[in-house]
Amino acid sequence: MKIKLENKLSFFRNIQQKGFFHLLSANVLIQIVAFASQLFVAFILAPDDMGRIKIIQTYLSIFSVVAGMGFNSSTLKLCSENRSSLEQASLFRSALLFTILSTISLYFILLVLNFFHAFSTDNLIQWLIPLGLFPLISNSLFMVFISYFQATMKIKLLSNLTISNKLISIIAIIILTYWGGIKGYYVAYNLSFILMLFVCIRVFGSVFSEKTFSIKHFSQFSIHWHYAKSSMFANLLSSISAYIDILLLGFFVLDMHQIGFYSFALTLIVALRIFPSTVQQIAIPYFSSLSHQKAEFMVVYKRYNKILYMVVLITLVAVCLFVPFLVHWVFGGKYDESMPYFMILALGWSIRQLTQLQSGAIFGLGKMHFIVYSSAISVIFNIVIFSLALHFYGLMGCAYASILSGIVILLSSLYFFRKAELEI
Repeated sequence: MKIKLENKLSFFRNIQQKGFFHLLSANVLIQIVAFASQLFVAFILAPDDMGRIKIIQTYLSIFSVVAGMGFNSSTLKLCSENRSSLEQASLFRSALLFTILSTISLYFILLVLNFFHAFSTDNLIQWLIPLGLFPLISNSLFMVFISYFQATMKIKLLSNLTISNKLISIIAIIILTYWGGIKGYYVAYNLSFILMLFVCIRVFGSVFSEKTFSIKHFSQFSIHWHYAKSSMFANLLSSISAYIDILLLGFFVLDMHQIGFYSFALTLIVALRIFPSTVQQIAIPYFSSLSHQKAEFMVVYKRYNKILYMVVLITLVAVCLFVPFLVHWVFGGKYDESMPYFMILALGWSIRQLTQLQSGAIFGLGKMHFIVYSSAISVIFNIVIFSLALHFYGLMGCAYASILSGIVILLSSLYFFRKAELEI
């Protein structure tokens, strides 16, 4: 018993040294404040506008994957390996260059498509698209910085930067939304990403030189693309799979009021994603460094996985018990119609969160093609099941479909993780 206790204490001291609790506390603080700001925005805006925000954010999430082309993932993988600091910096700069070119190009293509009403028949959504999709440039560049911080184990720097900038941006979102409604929300949303990007450049100025970008960086495209292409396709399929319900609602449901209630329920799901994403952020660089040491790799995986499953269960029970009461109390019944959706979506998304570590482990092993296969299975299944559910049972059918979706995604992820494990 004493030996087991000492082993557990040693494990927790180890993950503390890696910055886990520092990053977790940062993520928790950020998500709590961000969640509170979203509630404040929901308090100010009508449910219809909450639905519009969710639709635009869905497009942003999907197109950001295409715009970034996976260069943030290739940066994380390549810079996590045993390379000199000069090599890491060079790979980081080339990833930034490729991301600048790809994001700006796609952004202008999307503006042209929006001019021809390709994304929505709602006039306000069409007007907001240029503002709403601009972060696919700024946020994609910011994600390359984040990957570099993760890869070089600068967890405390990452968390401190994120906390300070996120707090400022959230304050701006609250103030400008209060003054300008949904338009003010998107002005503040863009300013927040630009601010975070500016601070990253200032803090990490040592990585840059007078010749930050040069012709030689284009020669590193094939090195990045080896990992980036699989990551891009996997993340694209994963994003489509995750947001297929909102995409279908945006195209086939005209009642923006009901979409708003469903969207608000999805906003509350943020509470279920804090811990799993933190586990994955910490674990990926260590999985990558242990990719050729099967015994140690599996020890790390099993330890983190036990924590993940335990906390996902505790979080699910907690939100189901307290969130409906708190939402009714805070909003005075304004979003009570969201609660039936929320209770079902909470279960579906909790099941989906159990895949976070398998995905991180597969990525760390460099077996990105398995993530693509798993994502392809999930997106095909989700398109079919959500379409049928929406057609026959409406929005509530979509909520129930999230449970079946979570189960299929989890089983698929476990299957391909086992295949990746056998190839270590």
